[in-house]
Amino acid sequence: MKTAPVAQQALALRNASVTLLTKGINSYTVGVGQSVFADTVAAITALAPELAGLKGLRFDKAQQVAQGTEIQFSTKKPVQILVGFFSQKSPRYLPTPTLEIDASANDYGQADSKISNALAIAGMPPVNVHTYSFKPGTHTLNLARGACVILGFVEASQPVPTYNAGLGSAGERGKEIDWLFE
Repeated sequence: MKTAPVAQQALALRNASVTLLTKGINSYTVGVGQSVFADTVAAITALAPELAGLKGLRFDKAQQVAQGTEIQFSTKKPVQILVGFFSQKSPRYLPTPTLEIDASANDYGQADSKISNALAIAGMPPVNVHTYSFKPGTHTLNLARGACVILGFVEASQPVPTYNAGLGSAGERGKEIDWLFE
């Protein structure tokens, strides 16, 4: 399995227990060779080690582009949803949350990228992972139009590291994002 080498031992994120209320969503185990969309063969070629083994949700890419993405779920514990945004700006891809132009861009704590260049998918731009946080209860996450990758749910108590995995780009592998502020 191709994973990003990291200076310190990466701790794999663990799946959180949630009940999906949206019907017809198929899941997959996040890993090399797995297709991320229900209507394409675009498969993962490399991933940050923390993401391996998560239970991703497979949506139709064409439907995401035309209508957006909606996930209804319930949880008994606080959780985070890991959403992968493609790094290329295009009407085909879900735009990343931007506080400068959208006041709701941090309603769920999603404004900042957690793992940059975290996923490489054949024929597609690198994927940056953001987290959306939810308290216990029943929720609906509505994402705007554009393709994105839903990598799964993790318990909110699990720390998601902030770094650049360097996959699918010329970026430095494992470089901490904090260097921007030094």
